[in-house]
Amino acid sequence: MKRVLTLVLPILLAALALTACGSDSGDSSGSTESTQAGDHSGMPSMSMSMPMSMPAGAEEQGGKEIVISDFKYTLPGTFAPGEQVTVRNNDTAEHTVTADTGDLFDVEIKAGETATFTAPGQPGTFAFHCTYHPNMVGTLEVR
Repeated sequence: MKRVLTLVLPILLAALALTACGSDSGDSSGSTESTQAGDHSGMPSMSMSMPMSMPAGAEEQGGKEIVISDFKYTLPGTFAPGEQVTVRNNDTAEHTVTADTGDLFDVEIKAGETATFTAPGQPGTFAFHCTYHPNMVGTLEVR
């Protein structure tokens, strides 16, 4: 029985991983993959939209959080300048929230975990992306 599980379990896990990471668009937008260690090379880039609705659990104990699920960012609305932003990664893959310009914010969130960063101190709209999955994009609004 152990031998059967030893053979079947890795196959099932690989099939689930391939299904979760598969792309249905055939997009060849020319996005590049990261070359850093632990960069998830070989994972497909997928086009992502960024819904602005409030996900369940995004307002916990008065705090707002960005939720990552199904390779999409969901934001609860706007943040105050200098506010602590919590990012919850509900995916099985590691992600980042990295500002497109400058070094305003860059946080790595392991699968199933949370991380925090400080929103920029000045009001504005700040585009960001995931360095591992470049087609995952979003906009942080600071008001």
